[in-house]
Amino acid sequence: MESNYPLKSLNTFGLEASAAQYIEVNSTEDVIELAKQGKLKDENILILGGGSNILLCDNVDNLVVKNNIKYIQKTSQDETHITVKVGAGEVWHNLVLISLSNNWFGLENMSLIPGTVGAAPMQNIGAYGSEVKDVFESLEAIDRNTGELKVFNHEECQFGYRESVFKNNFKNQYLIVSVTFKLSLEANI
Repeated sequence: MESNYPLKSLNTFGLEASAAQYIEVNSTEDVIELAKQGKLKDENILILGGGSNILLCDNVDNLVVKNNIKYIQKTSQDETHITVKVGAGEVWHNLVLISLSNNWFGLENMSLIPGTVGAAPMQNIGAYGSEVKDVFESLEAIDRNTGELKVFNHEECQFGYRESVFKNNFKNQYLIVSVTFKLSLEANI
């Protein structure tokens, strides 16, 4: 954990700000350990993904946790679909580019949306008639109070227009560590 950590390079506006306390998480185990130590209980902790949906007008007096969990893993495939599990710290647009280079379809309308994969289901991001909920399979999140891992399916996320349960009922309760998508192997032209 670092003190007075500069956040200028971690927000898309590039504003000068610093975090009183800062830590990066690089794995699910990192998040579980922080939660079990009681370091994620404060609801004023700032969980930072890509820094694209935040305006840092001043220094952050609380802990900033940078979600840096990055991986893309194929979990299953049949003749028409592939299921891909992605670390929440992956840059969203990079996932779109990788899916297109592998002929995995379903994310292409959502290219160039800033942010990370973990933020995508929180806000049910979307563009040009497509939304994350259309390709969403499940997500894994850590309870910030207990350190327990919970899997949320589509129904449990309660997706709406730029909405999910994580912006309402479970606000500040979970830290998303991975998202699983079901993508098509056939282009919808």
